[in-house]
Amino acid sequence: MGPSPRRCRRWCWWVPIRCGWCRAMGECVLEASGLRRRYDTVGVLDASINVAACESVAVLGRSGSGKSTLVAMLAGLCRPQSGTVTLHIDQPCDLWSLTTAERCRLRRGPIGFVSQFTSLLPAFTTLENLMLPAQLAGKDGQLDLQAMALDGLKAVGLEHRRDTLASQLSGGEQRRAIVARGLMARPRLLLADEPTSNLDEASEEDVFRCIQQLCTSAGTALVMVTHNQELAKRCDRMLILDQGVLREPGSACVPAPARATKHPDGVHKDVADPQRRRLLLGGFTVAMALTGATGLATRALEQRKEVAHQAGNQIQRLAFSGLSAELTSVERMGSNGYRGTIAVENLDALQSLYLLPLDVQIYVQQGNRWNPFAATWSDASRGVVQLRQPEVLQFELRELPAQFTELVPGYLHVRVDVTYAIADGPDPEQNPVERRDSFFVYLLPLRPDAEKLAQNNFPGDPPLFIPMPPH
Repeated sequence: MGPSPRRCRRWCWWVPIRCGWCRAMGECVLEASGLRRRYDTVGVLDASINVAACESVAVLGRSGSGKSTLVAMLAGLCRPQSGTVTLHIDQPCDLWSLTTAERCRLRRGPIGFVSQFTSLLPAFTTLENLMLPAQLAGKDGQLDLQAMALDGLKAVGLEHRRDTLASQLSGGEQRRAIVARGLMARPRLLLADEPTSNLDEASEEDVFRCIQQLCTSAGTALVMVTHNQELAKRCDRMLILDQGVLREPGSACVPAPARATKHPDGVHKDVADPQRRRLLLGGFTVAMALTGATGLATRALEQRKEVAHQAGNQIQRLAFSGLSAELTSVERMGSNGYRGTIAVENLDALQSLYLLPLDVQIYVQQGNRWNPFAATWSDASRGVVQLRQPEVLQFELRELPAQFTELVPGYLHVRVDVTYAIADGPDPEQNPVERRDSFFVYLLPLRPDAEKLAQNNFPGDPPLFIPMPPH
């Protein structure tokens, strides 16, 4: 008789080769069935996937095919409109029956997440970036955390860069540091969303080798979203997301029928998901570092240690865990601009929350760079807002480039960065805390190219914007 699943997991942690015991035992880590999440006429229509312990699975698909949406549903970041996600950690649990806080706790431990975007804080050292998520989550033991972070850096060959600011790392080094952070808690499952995007061939190979070796030695199952077929072939198994349907290579693609709700204006739209707005940025270690803590990183360099040590500060907890923000709509403003709407909500009914919009900036991908373009808050969104109930902030943009990178044919790839000052009263005794959120969308140009849009095979009119899930 082979070892028990628990014994097997310990064995996998220390043997630097692919362990066959887990799959021989038939142990399953992730089981998803019938997942569906549509944005207008695109997105995931039907996705089912089972992942065994120690197994590596690659998900291939063209840009804009819904790969990021799929991995966000598996990570508990983007609620599916239908379907189930079951995790088999210590005992089976329905991921989407858990509260937001419970899903956040899973992402701190048994589920690791690696984003396609550079998510290190530029004013922090490499070592501090690895330690910060655990510190903000309230974990004690500075020396223990430092030792774990150093082990992670050694595993990806970055121990000599421990005291280097993240802004001074190369693109490949930043990716390796992100991988080390995602695996620092030795998760049972790692979800990697385009972890090698925007890297040259040598760096791409280097980062993938780190992921594969670390997952193998730790006995961690891997689900990796990628567009690189050569890397995908080196995983145990490969799936293809095509026309919204997740399938085995070579099998026929049969798109699921579209389901929509008809609004009074006669336009068919997907039903808004109120639970998605309740994502607690502060509870998810990577998202916390990506968004809320990014505003803190803009402060003077000498304050960076204070941020980590004061994670228990009430106003900081209020800023990072008490505020939900989501880009809910983008609409045309006549023939020369757009208006975007951000829904904000106080998640803690027992705490007062005041918000002042500070800055809004638009970035458009041109080549491999995000180039800035001007945006402004609408007049009604310039003052202090007391969040007694869900409120909306609106911004306007009029200047967008004629040339841009087309990840989805005919669409601009746009990032919206918004910064707020957050306090617990209109005249706070302590300094307000800054928080920055980033939202990503594909946006239809003011003068779209009909031939390029036709390549997307939309069943109806092209949507004005396609939101991407949180990262």
